[in-house]
Amino acid sequence: MIRVFQIKQDERKNLYPDSSFNYGTSDFDPIANINKYHHVADLDVATLDEAFHVGNVGPAEKYTRYEKMHSVSVGDILVDGDNTVSIVSDFGFDELDVNCLMNSGFRGILSV
Repeated sequence: MIRVFQIKQDERKNLYPDSSFNYGTSDFDPIANINKYHHVADLDVATLDEAFHVGNVGPAEKYTRYEKMHSVSVGDILVDGDNTVSIVSDFGFDELDVNCLMNSGFRGILSV
C-alpha cells in the first residue's frame, strides 16, 4: 500500500497565485510546507511507479479515498509501507529526508 498526500488546490493557489505550482521548477520547499499536505488516499499497489499509474488511470478498485484528490502528479508525496517518503518529480521520484520531517514537527505523514 502507498499513501498519497496532496496540497489542496486552493492552498496551491495561495502559494503560487501567479503561476502553476510545480515542484522542481520553482523555489517550493516540501519540508517547509509539509503541514499543507493532506492524506487523500491509499493505493493498493507495491511500487511508486504503480502508484503513479493507478493514481492517473485507475482502476478505481485500487483506491481508498479519504478526501477529494486530483491525479497523482508532480509535487505529491507518496509514502510506502516502510515509511520511505518520496515526492513526485518531473522525472521519477525524489526521496525526502525523514529526519527533516521529524524535525519540522510534522509526523502525520509517517505511520506509527
